[in-house]
Amino acid sequence: MVYSCAYFPTGTETLEAAQLAKLDHVLTKIMLKPGEKLLDIGCGWGALAIRAAEKFGAQVLGITLSKEQAALAEERVKAAGLQDRVEIRILDYRELPLDGQFDKITSIGMFEHVGLQHLTAYFGAICGLLKDGGLVMNHGITSTDPGSGNTPLGAAEFIDKYVFPQGELPHLSLAVRSMQEAGLETLDVETLRRHYARTLALWARNYEDKATALRGLVEEKTFRIWRIYLAGCAWAFEQNWISLHQILACKAGVAPSFNPTPWSRGYMYAG
Repeated sequence: MVYSCAYFPTGTETLEAAQLAKLDHVLTKIMLKPGEKLLDIGCGWGALAIRAAEKFGAQVLGITLSKEQAALAEERVKAAGLQDRVEIRILDYRELPLDGQFDKITSIGMFEHVGLQHLTAYFGAICGLLKDGGLVMNHGITSTDPGSGNTPLGAAEFIDKYVFPQGELPHLSLAVRSMQEAGLETLDVETLRRHYARTLALWARNYEDKATALRGLVEEKTFRIWRIYLAGCAWAFEQNWISLHQILACKAGVAPSFNPTPWSRGYMYAG
């Protein structure tokens, strides 16, 4: 129940270990410190928000549009005893005041649903929510087509119809350009295409292992849709039809305090 791809530092980790490594990788990249205010846009089931508070000591606001996600995330927060450090709200990021109140911002597997024509506005809102000297991490699926076109063989149409309606994948170049147009400077880009291929392969294997139980939960059509979706996406990432990029950014400008990162990116792997 962790959104998006796991991170395999050696390629041999279990899915559970790799998902935890993904959370730590993101939070280390943004240099999250105790007491800082973190906004997690599209917080899913609350895993990153909880990790940010529990291990890194942050004050976290996680927002989602899903009642189901919010309910389970709140249960997880309570179970971890973190109610004083983590707040989960059903809220659209566009409803937050653009007053620079957050030290750090994360968005995991969310911007795929923004729409290509709205990317600059989306990143503009993030820029407005971020403090001077703050960092933002956008982690999301990208198109490998330079024109941000659809994946081949009807895959995009299938996903749009049955899984994620109205999703659009930007090419990395469009994502970075939209960030710059919105007032953000790109500091670091990491490709995790292979990591998502492995994640999906493990998800698909787990799906097959639990096939009997899953068929008891949903109708046959739904079971078959998700079966081919997981296996098909694993293939798509393997074949470089789609990719995934983590983009680290800060506010753009001449003020030296805007970029708080060290001269070397070694800090990202110090742990």
